[in-house]
Amino acid sequence: MKHDEEAQVHILEMLTLFWLFFMSATFLIRVHVPDAPSVAHDASLEIAGDDAVRYALGLEAEVQGENRLEEVLNNGELDAACTMLQDSIAVGKEANCWLAQNSGVATPYGRTGTPAGGTVTVHHLVVVNADAWTVTLDVWARGGAA
Repeated sequence: MKHDEEAQVHILEMLTLFWLFFMSATFLIRVHVPDAPSVAHDASLEIAGDDAVRYALGLEAEVQGENRLEEVLNNGELDAACTMLQDSIAVGKEANCWLAQNSGVATPYGRTGTPAGGTVTVHHLVVVNADAWTVTLDVWARGGAA
């Protein structure tokens, strides 16, 4: 008979533990946890930067080269390269443009501005002849909002 009583006590202990666990979970669910910030804002900035570089890579070269971006980089027209990229950024967004040749230090070219909010940095590697160019765009929304 003693064995049956221990089993009943054990079942009551398990029910009590389950009840405590359930009530703890209910309490935690009711605690307000703010949602993570939306990634849509960052995604729109990243897409704007990617689109600008793809647009420049899609333009035909005026004299020589595979495309217009490679042509101006090969000719050393770095301000023109960045201005072309900045002009092709989506409406409502702005960007600073940085260029680095091979393993050199990235330097800003074109128009430079001060972001009024968060930025997203987009990097592309463009190979022109024997040189590897790192094209970097720091993109932000004009006015600091999406």
